Amino acid sequence: MKKILAILGILAVLGGCLAACGASKPEKLLAGKWKTSVASFEFNAFEFVPSQDDPRKGTVSLGMVGNLISGSYEVVPAKGKDAQDQVKITYTLLMFSNTRSYSFTVDETTLTLQEEGKSLVVTYTRETAAAGTTAG
Repeated sequence: MKKILAILGILAVLGGCLAACGASKPEKLLAGKWKTSVASFEFNAFEFVPSQDDPRKGTVSLGMVGNLISGSYEVVPAKGKDAQDQVKITYTLLMFSNTRSYSFTVDETTLTLQEEGKSLVVTYTRETAAAGTTAG
């Protein structure tokens, strides 16, 4: 009986740890405004606004050298031990629909994007969290 209670106790602790680890899901941390700059010139900025129905999907605005491009995004969770989360961004530019996939890492202050098939990695800093959300 003591062994069963000990095993149940260990399982309860592990379950609590797993729940705490899942609390900072990347789709929640992604929400908000992000900016990057090159030589003090704001190059581009993203604003991710999650859908109320599914926090893995939402709208995205991309500001690029004074122009605003709107579209949608979807977070695709990593599959496999060494895989990274992906975000797919779809937008229309000059009447052409484009979809780009990026590997990303995110925490409360930093977003790092690497376009699929490209070597360039761009790091963004959080400007603001999305309205009605917290970054943690």
